[in-house]
Amino acid sequence: MPDQPPQTLSLLIKPASHACNLACDYCFYHRVDDVYPDARPMDDAMAEAIITRALSSGYAHNVFTWQGGEPTLMGLDFFKRVVDLQRRLAAPRQRVVNTLQSNGLLIDAAWCRFLRDEQWLVGLSLDGPAEIHDAYRVRPGGGSHDQAMRAAGLMQTHGVEFNILAMLTDRSVGRPEEVYRFFRRHGFDYLQFITCFEWAGDRPARFSVRGRETGEFYGRLFDLWMADGFPEVSIRLFEDILIFFFDRVRVSCGWMERCDSYLVVEHNGDCYPCDFFVEPGWRLGNLVTDELSQILASPRRGEFAAQKSRPPAECRDCLLLPFCQGDCPRYRRGPGGDYTGVSEFCVALKMLVHHMEPSLPRIMDEVGRRRPR
Repeated sequence: MPDQPPQTLSLLIKPASHACNLACDYCFYHRVDDVYPDARPMDDAMAEAIITRALSSGYAHNVFTWQGGEPTLMGLDFFKRVVDLQRRLAAPRQRVVNTLQSNGLLIDAAWCRFLRDEQWLVGLSLDGPAEIHDAYRVRPGGGSHDQAMRAAGLMQTHGVEFNILAMLTDRSVGRPEEVYRFFRRHGFDYLQFITCFEWAGDRPARFSVRGRETGEFYGRLFDLWMADGFPEVSIRLFEDILIFFFDRVRVSCGWMERCDSYLVVEHNGDCYPCDFFVEPGWRLGNLVTDELSQILASPRRGEFAAQKSRPPAECRDCLLLPFCQGDCPRYRRGPGGDYTGVSEFCVALKMLVHHMEPSLPRIMDEVGRRRPR
């Protein structure tokens, strides 16, 4: 019997590459400017070639995540043509899912109607109240908080499914109550926090957060969630931990045993194993000129994936290793540039899990009552 192909293909596509209408201080895409200094927006021919290659590969479930930079710079008509292409090229039993990550500046009523009608999930970048958000998420002339909030209001009005992606920075890590209550006050019930950690030479950049203060943030956030939001409010990290606790399933890519759950596709079809490693040394091929099967099976991709499966020696007897698998490699990078160290956020995860333990009986009871439905 011939081998059956994997069931899911997940592509993170950057049609505008690193181009953006914001100039966020903490944006790691600034590095991509050095890789593609002359990047141009993806044209229709390139989009068709990529979608054709993906959908002709036999996957039953196909996830297209449109990211950047800022993907809405491509214009709404570009994505209408993308959807038309997907409908035309998909086989009868192939499922196609699209998601969009955006800063919201260009989202208007027409965008909302499209996103709602096509059932796209949107990730809206919003770091919290204006004082926190506008500290780093800036555009010419000032901050971008008002524009992001306007987009959120429009999506709520039009029934667009969206969640909040908030960077956890030095401005917010000591203010969990303020951040959480801001999101709750505005009816934002699907929250994901991304720890901001970048290097500036041999030390963490000024906007970065460190392990212990991050653990304290999540512990206080967990108490707020249990007192006010559980289980109606979704906080990604808490749910990741609880899903593993109940079902032994890892949900987010940072917890996987290997780093090979998706491919990044640049504006010109170039492929990379991870959004945080769009670097010449990790280029895997080109989705237009190379077969997808060759890219997925490339030795370079295997090498990248395997570095996750070699956790530091200090992790090997840890009770949390079956869940975190040593954490995302980008948090294991030391000043020397390798990825062999203990994660900066190891201590944060240990602090949080310890803090969650007394609440597990209540959580188990609630999950047991809700799951049959």
